[in-house]
Amino acid sequence: MVQSSRISCPFIVHGEKRTGMHELLSAWRDRKGLALIGATALLYVLVLVPFNQLALTFAGISIRPAAALPVVLGILFGPAAAWGCGIGNVAGDLSGSWSPMSVFGFLVNFLLPYLSYLFWHRLVKGRVARVNFRTVGSYLLVAFVVTLACMGLLAACGTIFFGRPFWSKFISYFGNNIFWTMTAGTVLFWLSIGPAVRKGLVYGKEWTEKSTVPVP
Repeated sequence: MVQSSRISCPFIVHGEKRTGMHELLSAWRDRKGLALIGATALLYVLVLVPFNQLALTFAGISIRPAAALPVVLGILFGPAAAWGCGIGNVAGDLSGSWSPMSVFGFLVNFLLPYLSYLFWHRLVKGRVARVNFRTVGSYLLVAFVVTLACMGLLAACGTIFFGRPFWSKFISYFGNNIFWTMTAGTVLFWLSIGPAVRKGLVYGKEWTEKSTVPVP
């Protein structure tokens, strides 16, 4: 077993009062924010579109590896990932799977990374965290809770506006997303969170105004 102490990216989060424009809007006026919106959208499209075109399914559930991305990208890039995943999902749907539900697809793919970012920072607030099994446990809790809520919202939108059966759609949405988020997403989180924090490749007020600082 790999000892967690060998993988070090310690940080501690301190609270600070927020000021100024909301970060969801300010991301569009910031060069780094714009770059990360574009990079996130492009990455999402590159993973999403090939599998949309193949239309692969297993037990009636679409195989959608792009579902591994929103929680991880959300934790790292916050508001930029929210816009990037939302835009990327719309671009992916325009490649051949566009429907009226795509509007709600944008909403859910916008909320999923942003809520993950907010929730994860609440979990690590005020304590030193390292890239170890405790940090991964926080990721898994965030992934489960936020995916459950967002897929419930997506299924409910389909039921309310288009008369789709709630439970069958919810099981399909949640089953696909939680599988990829808990498997490939966990690996991606483990590999990326350390280098991203050390090199300053993170974005959002939760990272800056709350002073996530390296601990020697």
